[in-house]
Amino acid sequence: MGFQKTINLDPAIGMPGAEVNPGQAVYTAFNFVSDGTVRAGTFAFAKTLDSNGYPITKMNQASATSDSGAKVLGFVERNLIGNLISPLVEASDVYSAGLGLPIAIRGQFYANASGTAQAGQSVLCDPATGNVTYGAAGAANDTGWVVKFPRGVSEVAEGDLVIYENFGVSVAAASVVSSADETVGKARVGTSKVAA
Repeated sequence: MGFQKTINLDPAIGMPGAEVNPGQAVYTAFNFVSDGTVRAGTFAFAKTLDSNGYPITKMNQASATSDSGAKVLGFVERNLIGNLISPLVEASDVYSAGLGLPIAIRGQFYANASGTAQAGQSVLCDPATGNVTYGAAGAANDTGWVVKFPRGVSEVAEGDLVIYENFGVSVAAASVVSSADETVGKARVGTSKVAA
């Protein structure tokens, strides 16, 4: 962390990636590690798979970007672990390559607004660039997360602190559930016999 450059008169509402009410979040079932591009307070995508269905690096690796049309894994919580290389180097929100990622699929987290937003808008994330925008539910690149404002805030501009909330089934999870339903529907149950 570098030297302090500003002094605020009021305490900060929160920091990007920090949980609003600790202990409410639900995380991905698999442990993912950063490829060195994932930033706390943003969304993460699974790395591209090879022809065998494994990540190209042979481990569950996540990235800040992905192929067009990819669904987000979830929101990356702020839980940084690292070394202070020099007191003159600014702190970074980027998880180093190989570091474990706390990726939430449900919960409430603080984030920096990427532009003007309205409470209730859906959070959209372009997989090609990782850029976040806001729009209607069900729009292309919908993450399943919704914009909320911290108490006392009535409007936000780019860089202001907002809350991303998701307490329902996310867009990515919904597609996985429908695939599982199809598989269960085709399974044959109770066909084996046990000899006495």
